[in-house]
Amino acid sequence: MFRKLQKKLTFFYSITCGIILAGILLVCFFYMKGAVESRNQALFSSLFLNLSNQFQSLSFFSDQWLAQMETNNRLIIHIEENGDPIFFPGAWDPATDRETLIQNALEQVSLEGLSGTSLSPGSARQTSLFYITGNSGDYYCGMALQTATETGEKTLLVLQDITQAERQTFFQGLFFAGAGILGFLLLGFVSWKFVGKTLVPLKENKEKQAEFIAAASHELRSPLAVIQASASAIKTSPEDIPAMVENIEKECSRMSTLIRDLLILASADSKKWNLTLDLCDGDTILLDVYEIYQPLCRQNQIPLNLKLPDLELPKIRCDKNRIIQILSVLMDNAMSYTGQGKSIDLGIFLEKKYLCFSVADHGKGIPDPEKEAVFDRFYQQDRSRNQKGHFGLGLPVGKELAKLHKGDLILKDTPGGGCTFLLKIPYGE
Repeated sequence: MFRKLQKKLTFFYSITCGIILAGILLVCFFYMKGAVESRNQALFSSLFLNLSNQFQSLSFFSDQWLAQMETNNRLIIHIEENGDPIFFPGAWDPATDRETLIQNALEQVSLEGLSGTSLSPGSARQTSLFYITGNSGDYYCGMALQTATETGEKTLLVLQDITQAERQTFFQGLFFAGAGILGFLLLGFVSWKFVGKTLVPLKENKEKQAEFIAAASHELRSPLAVIQASASAIKTSPEDIPAMVENIEKECSRMSTLIRDLLILASADSKKWNLTLDLCDGDTILLDVYEIYQPLCRQNQIPLNLKLPDLELPKIRCDKNRIIQILSVLMDNAMSYTGQGKSIDLGIFLEKKYLCFSVADHGKGIPDPEKEAVFDRFYQQDRSRNQKGHFGLGLPVGKELAKLHKGDLILKDTPGGGCTFLLKIPYGE
């Protein structure tokens, strides 16, 4: 299931990020292409302006000057006077035949409307920048100027070879395309790894839930078997009814504890749990817990010590029953892991803006690597599950209840060995 989900999420992230990356690369490419074309057009326009000024002011051009202009700028210069071309063989040979290029350019000039109508003496007209393609994959841009004199009309046609620039643009496009493909592949790889790491907690949680469901099923099946056996015994042995009823009540209580904890966690997750908040005395709450557990501790030969400060403590705004529920979870946990003769200490003190309830035992303690794990749902330090009633939900429930009070539940080591749980609840001025 997770592998299939990982593939879907990886595909989704890769496509989404790939589209964004492609958009960025396209914008960069066309911006660069437009900047290069604008620069080349500006350079060609400057050259054509220089030639057109010479064309209009001078009556003739030297072959040496024309050859130098063509060679230095990859130009093809063609001049006509009254429709007759002025003889100039050209200074270099383009990939396509020179005459063919000039003929194609004149046809383009004709389409621009430069020919076909007469000009009045002293007037001139010029085409816009146009492009033609040669027969050998070569490209040219060009402009033409026509002027009228007393003796007739003169035409200047200038072409510039831009094949190299076009090829550079093409290879740059290939570079951007390659970068996009490589980027997409890297995005897919990173997305696969990232999604895999993101799903690790879900996998672990699912495994823990599967373990818990198996364990809870075992725990629920056991009391149900006892209840069923006791109910059958009541029918066949009326004299054992009191003992059977007691067994049924105990097993129902165990099942009720498990269901209660599950409902608490479900309510906390759905954010539908409301607290009944009142101003309460922290030391009074601690005394209530002490009175509840003192008989149980005495019965199990576990000394229970109560430590209250001499100074008056501030009141806290809390749900008293829920705070007692948290402390009861901590007391049950402490009694489970504290042997006979070893004490449990109940205390309360101030720490910055918090009123701290402490429950310290002197049992075997919890190793440092497991300190954070004890607050995970479905976690159990005692994998043997010999102690009935412990489903690994008590401390997670306590943690959620503390968070609902805008407080926290933390674990520390008890000096000399054991665990100390601190319930921190903020107090007002």
